[in-house]
Amino acid sequence: MTLAQISTSAQLREYMTTPTPGVIECVRNIAGDLLILGGSGKMGPELTEMIVRADAIAGTSRKITVASTFSNPRERTAELFAELGVQVMKGELTDPTFLGTLPVMPNVIYMPGFKFGSSDNWEKAVHVNCILPYLVGERFPGSRIVVFSSANPYAFTTFASGGAREGDPLDPKGIYGWSIVARENAFAITARRHPGQRSCYYRLAYAQHLAYGVVVDLARSILEGKEISLAVPYVNLVSQRDANDRAIRALEICENPPSLLNVSGRPYAVREIASRLAAMLGKDPVLVGDEPEYSQVVNDDFCVRRFGPYMDAVDDILAAAVRWVKNEGTYWGKPTKFGEVKREY
Repeated sequence: MTLAQISTSAQLREYMTTPTPGVIECVRNIAGDLLILGGSGKMGPELTEMIVRADAIAGTSRKITVASTFSNPRERTAELFAELGVQVMKGELTDPTFLGTLPVMPNVIYMPGFKFGSSDNWEKAVHVNCILPYLVGERFPGSRIVVFSSANPYAFTTFASGGAREGDPLDPKGIYGWSIVARENAFAITARRHPGQRSCYYRLAYAQHLAYGVVVDLARSILEGKEISLAVPYVNLVSQRDANDRAIRALEICENPPSLLNVSGRPYAVREIASRLAAMLGKDPVLVGDEPEYSQVVNDDFCVRRFGPYMDAVDDILAAAVRWVKNEGTYWGKPTKFGEVKREY
């Protein structure tokens, strides 16, 4: 079954958690227990289940623990983890007492972050995105840590340039952008303090799912006849399954000093994406605004060279989004706000 053929939530979960050969080989080679911090969000549940399934196929045995707030009981995430044999620890990671109770494991995937609303709540942004990373780095001085980061602080560039590469100068904008730089630097500090600690900054740009994501949000806007702003003219597209694949396999390239990994897929013009979605939906897209020459475009050539091509093609991502939206598939109610028209009154 391809992504574009999926029609039910059960099929979607099965597809999104099916481990690739690369993930199976990774879990076979990476020994030791695994702690996933902040794993109850949008990507964590499927990432965790993918690892559980890969371990079963590879014949490896490890303890997996997810520590998170599990703040939405309706999602039954904690119960689903328990059914998978995953240990659940509920609590606020920013609480030093709770953080001190977490088991020290050789492998850590760090997923906490505060994005939407950060400009209106800078204290929380600093606490979650800047202070917590340092505390976690100190708590796990000898661990291998994949640090979920963001491509947000990269400088804007042109589409023709191919996008920002690992190691390019950063140009963070706003509270969120600066707090992401602080997050990475917090782990850089703990890496210098603890030579046995190895990390990878996993700089993700726009993972696509059928229950949320840029493509689904654009398809919904087109179907509802909403205006789509071209103020952000380009976007990178990678499926969440491929994004989770790379996050797990990033354990293989953790280093001290920390390594860098862009995960993004190739960039596309928003105008092109909207036009293709609209054609499949039988609607005319309502595109408004000018398209600036510069925008946030990310280059992931290193990721593709290191781990191979992605499994999900962009054509399938677009077709799947159209099929899902037409059939009123499950929507998590977590809008990206990408392409929304912002008006001043």
